[in-house]
Amino acid sequence: MALRRWAARSLLRRLWLWMTVSVIVVGLATTALSYLFGYQEANELQDTQLRQIASLVHHWGALPDSALRPASAATHQDERIVVQRLGAVGGLNLPATLSDGMHDIHSSGHHWRVFVRDGPQGRIAVAQRFDVRTDAAIDSAQRTLYPLLALIPLLALLSAVVVRRALRPLRQLSQGVDARSETDLQPLPETDVPHEIRPFVRSINRLLQRLGTSMEQQRRFVADAAHELRTPIAVLSMQVENLKPLQLEAQSRERIGALQQGLRRARSVVEQLLSLARSQGGQAMQMQAFDPERVVREVIADLLPLAESRQTDLGLDRADPALLHGDPDQLYTLLRNAVDNALRYTPAGGRVDLRILHRGDQVVIEVQDSGPGIPADQLERVFDPFVRLPETEGEGSGLGLSIIRQIAQRLGGRIALENAAEGGLILRYTQSLTSARSD
Repeated sequence: MALRRWAARSLLRRLWLWMTVSVIVVGLATTALSYLFGYQEANELQDTQLRQIASLVHHWGALPDSALRPASAATHQDERIVVQRLGAVGGLNLPATLSDGMHDIHSSGHHWRVFVRDGPQGRIAVAQRFDVRTDAAIDSAQRTLYPLLALIPLLALLSAVVVRRALRPLRQLSQGVDARSETDLQPLPETDVPHEIRPFVRSINRLLQRLGTSMEQQRRFVADAAHELRTPIAVLSMQVENLKPLQLEAQSRERIGALQQGLRRARSVVEQLLSLARSQGGQAMQMQAFDPERVVREVIADLLPLAESRQTDLGLDRADPALLHGDPDQLYTLLRNAVDNALRYTPAGGRVDLRILHRGDQVVIEVQDSGPGIPADQLERVFDPFVRLPETEGEGSGLGLSIIRQIAQRLGGRIALENAAEGGLILRYTQSLTSARSD
């Protein structure tokens, strides 16, 4: 039962187990038949020897005066063959009426195999003990077993190698699927795929096609909805701004301020929804070599008014010389979301520092803030869309980090979050100097 459960978890194990069981069963059956045939052949060979000895005795001419008897024979049992005339005194007590041919006789306390033949020298009997014959037959039959018994484990190991090589295309296909990103829905290649697996591959391709269509519809819906929401939010923002010159009570002004803050947050959500839709789109990236410092300075220049309004010190802390290969517009969107996210969660009077670090064959861009940070057990969860930690304060929508990770994957880089030792959060984007995907 345990072996069956072990084999059920893997197709390779299952095929190897059944092939091994088949090899063992067939090998043992073949071994048994080989032993049986070898035993029979050894007995027939010894019968032939008795016939040949009888034939030679008739060609000798005169027999010796005393026949070879068991008591006077050589001590080695393999040489104990008795030759005598039927009816002669001494030797084996054989009936004189034995007919020609093979007989099984019990005489002198032993079982004998006796061949009787009539000829020029009279009726001659050639006898051999059964235990000697049996030992010789068993020894001869056993010699046929050793190669077969040694072949069984060798075939079991060979079957494992054969099964593993036969499943190599399936492993290569699975490795290719594992290496893909979640946005890569290209059909799986059907070349070099065994015919037995090809229907399964085609089913997966049809599923990928349906999934791609569904994701594209979802992306278009998000983009269209965000576009439709931009206009009414802009109109509402203008109408609220028009209320500021009016002479209103303090309570009304307070409520208008809360409304403005809500509209700003709604506008931020709409802009991030558009960024999310663009990051999920299938448009090709404009691959080129560029200086990441130029992109970082553009991001700082665009978000500096927001930083000043929140009384936050925003700047580039370190810039190592480096040259990246990829799409600068995608990197701009990534860093803009990262810095915007940092500014919204950094209290007034805080800092947001950017760094460009050249480490070997990699470029690392860091965005460090002086905000509250994120609990260690939530550092991965915050990358999910619309996830916001309830204990944190800020105007974020929970989309920024999700957009950042998707763009990073398209660029061939990776994103990591780390709580700084002195407090705050460090967002670290790492990209190889030679890696960038070209979707």
